[in-house]
Amino acid sequence: MDLESVADKLYALPRDEFTAARNTAAKQAREQGDRELADRIAALRRPSTAAWVANLLAREQPDEIRALVELGDGLRDAQRRLQGDELRRLSAQRHQLVHGLVQQAQALARAAGHPASDAVTRELSDTFTAAVNSSAAAQALAGGRLTSALNPADAATELFAAAATATPSVQGDGRPKGGHEQLRQDLDRVRQEATQADAAREAAHRALTHVDQAAGDAATALQELRARLDDAEHTEHEMRRRALSARRDFESADRAARDAWRRVHDLQRQLVQHGNG
Repeated sequence: MDLESVADKLYALPRDEFTAARNTAAKQAREQGDRELADRIAALRRPSTAAWVANLLAREQPDEIRALVELGDGLRDAQRRLQGDELRRLSAQRHQLVHGLVQQAQALARAAGHPASDAVTRELSDTFTAAVNSSAAAQALAGGRLTSALNPADAATELFAAAATATPSVQGDGRPKGGHEQLRQDLDRVRQEATQADAAREAAHRALTHVDQAAGDAATALQELRARLDDAEHTEHEMRRRALSARRDFESADRAARDAWRRVHDLQRQLVQHGNG
């Protein structure tokens, strides 16, 4: 028994089985005389719901996580070389990839019997975005042992860190345009603007995901209401038809009853007249 193998098994379990399995493993290590290992196992934290879903995706779809790693590497390389067109293309690709991964993670969560809430969905989007921004975050995600969601703001510093060492543009005589210090200040300013813009886009994406889900729920509810309305209209039509038929039956029975009593009265009158005669 070692920590790596135990952790792999624990973080592959359903979230509600984690604590009991961890305590059992720690107890076994303690019974085997390895108190240090027992303490390290006992210190393993149960993953949050978002972390558990992200771990599930990392285990079920490792190729998709590798795509995040490769995309992040491409972004950092483009940042180092200050290639704006490539950065814009890869940034758009990041948005599409993160959105697709969130949808896959939601599907896995539903299949596992734990549909992702709006809050969990936002944390998943943050985690996948952080994995693009930071190679360390990507490695943590790929390891399948996250205990909490990753923060893209914390990971964004790595994405732009290499830009400070990028080669500045030069004039024809080899001197930096505008001066090295000015270029560095401009770079710091643009880097900050890019980070803020990226965070704003991710927030907008989370809002879009939320609205898309709400629209889907509303459409489903509308379909159900329309189906119920159709059923109600059909039932109302059928009841009106039956009411009309019942009214006709009643009127016919009423006429028959009146005729019968009229004959009874006539016969009674005849009988009285016959007796008096």
